[in-house]
Amino acid sequence: MSENIVRYIEGDSVVHRLDPRAKIIFVFLFIASTLVASNLFEVLLLLLLSIGFYSLARLPLRKTLPTWKFIFLIVVFLSFLNLFVLTLLYPKEGHTLLQAGPIKVTYENLISSITPVVRLLSIASVTLTLVFTTPPNLYAPAFGQMGLPYKAAYVVELSFRYIPEMIGELRKTLEAQMARGYRPSGGNNPLGRVLRVIPLILPVTLSAALNVYDIADAMELRGFGASGCHTWYRQLRMRRRDYLLIAIGSLVFVSILLTRTVFSR
Repeated sequence: MSENIVRYIEGDSVVHRLDPRAKIIFVFLFIASTLVASNLFEVLLLLLLSIGFYSLARLPLRKTLPTWKFIFLIVVFLSFLNLFVLTLLYPKEGHTLLQAGPIKVTYENLISSITPVVRLLSIASVTLTLVFTTPPNLYAPAFGQMGLPYKAAYVVELSFRYIPEMIGELRKTLEAQMARGYRPSGGNNPLGRVLRVIPLILPVTLSAALNVYDIADAMELRGFGASGCHTWYRQLRMRRRDYLLIAIGSLVFVSILLTRTVFSR
């Protein structure tokens, strides 16, 4: 398993230079817009917007490819599962595209199964752009200066830090087990890769629990949580481009909301 999954990638693009608070607010507004959007046309427009936002980050493909492989594997599985469930449990009458015995795929079922997949890809694009372009040490100052209690802000930051650390620990444990004679099977088969990780769950879980205690002790020694008042070493400042990004996210959300509530009548 690659350690580049869900990890910050250094860069100097316009998205990298954005204030993390602006990116966080934009992502929340975008996710709300995708959840409010009702038809495939609106979701496709949001997908184009997310792809444009992602392309502005100018992220190297070799560093983001492992994450996208994992995302597409989930998307393909969910899309087939969704289509299968819709055709069996909730069949819709309409133009028949394919029929095999009792299973009939109609145009309406196909649209109903594609829409959540496109919605998921849109959310994944903007969320991964936030993760790939925001240093992990800026999450706590960003959430803290947005009004979130500093304990909760540090919980968010540690969670983002812990995902790549967990993957790195999984790789180290796999290499240690291989040095002791363990020979994983599966090759390039995605299912085989998942199955070969199962014997590593127990040692990785124990190691993760020990690391959590170490982090907690280190934070307690530094006085974390001893006072209700907390100041931030990094003071973030919003610029014009940050306000522009928030305005774009707000405009998209309001437009989708008006389309659902006002123009649909």
